[in-house]
Amino acid sequence: MQQCAHELLDQIGQRLTNSPNMRRAEAWATAEMQALGLDNVHKQGFEFGRGWEMMSSDVRMVAPRALELSAIPVAWTPGTNGTIEAEIIVAPISEVAHFEAYRGRLAGAHFDSWAAGDGAVDNGAGSITVLEAARILKQMGVRPRRTIRFALWSGEEQGLLGSLAYVRQHLVSRAGEDAVPADSLADEWRNLYPITPKPGYSQLKAYFNMDNGSGKFRGIHAEGNVAAEPLLRKWMAPFTDMGASTVVAGKTGGTDHVYLQAIGLPGYQFIQDPLDYFARLHHTNIDTFDHLRTDDLRQASVVMAGTLLAAANDKDTIAPMPLPQKPLDTDPFEYDYPED
Repeated sequence: MQQCAHELLDQIGQRLTNSPNMRRAEAWATAEMQALGLDNVHKQGFEFGRGWEMMSSDVRMVAPRALELSAIPVAWTPGTNGTIEAEIIVAPISEVAHFEAYRGRLAGAHFDSWAAGDGAVDNGAGSITVLEAARILKQMGVRPRRTIRFALWSGEEQGLLGSLAYVRQHLVSRAGEDAVPADSLADEWRNLYPITPKPGYSQLKAYFNMDNGSGKFRGIHAEGNVAAEPLLRKWMAPFTDMGASTVVAGKTGGTDHVYLQAIGLPGYQFIQDPLDYFARLHHTNIDTFDHLRTDDLRQASVVMAGTLLAAANDKDTIAPMPLPQKPLDTDPFEYDYPED
């Protein structure tokens, strides 16, 4: 795994959606999957917009004394065509409240990253774990009862766009979706009705996602589906001694299982040790290779591979939730009074 992580994070680095570096990373991932002996390895594109790349950036304070500053441009902002000067805005922060005022059987993980750092814990860790889980299963020579697929998504950082494109291409369509501008689709798509299943809808029995850094797996979120909990517990039971058997009833969001849940399909996110993911590394320029916990990622890879195999071989499957219907506009205070 360390060699794989080194090639992706040190030699390629950040993987901003539609950037030249993302193209290099896609070619690398395709070659890696083919080398593992996986079948039907291919890329699927989706409409996104222009790319962006940062070649160099230097920010320093010039008065009252010279001082190098740690800063990075916001992605997709234009270049400055040379040196520019501007006043520094100081944010007085002494309390938490002050800080808030300045805040701006499918397994997968998002492959893209933010422009800062190398995208190691967000989400090179998840991508490497998916590849290692695939390697484990191929090395074991298992022949599961159901097909196991592996996906590395792009466009997650801009609104889960890659996994949404997969859902639209293979699983369902929603009325009027083709008329929605691409830059509004992530916000409006879930409010379009009716939903029409495609042939792939009934074929997808479960999706398992990783996107919370480099920490060990501790369990999985059941996404409010109490009927799914017994099977999830059964599939993860062999990993109790590895500390990864907890099934939490509640939901979690913000990553690529969301659009599967939005159409009633069983998509789940693993629970991980938080480490310093949100506290220090998420979307920062120190999200680099040296923050990966390779022992933890090995544990996560084993748990992911085993969970996939158990789900693929079980005679039982998780029943999908009801296909969402358009909500009815009602007045909760309306009452039909009997006539006098």
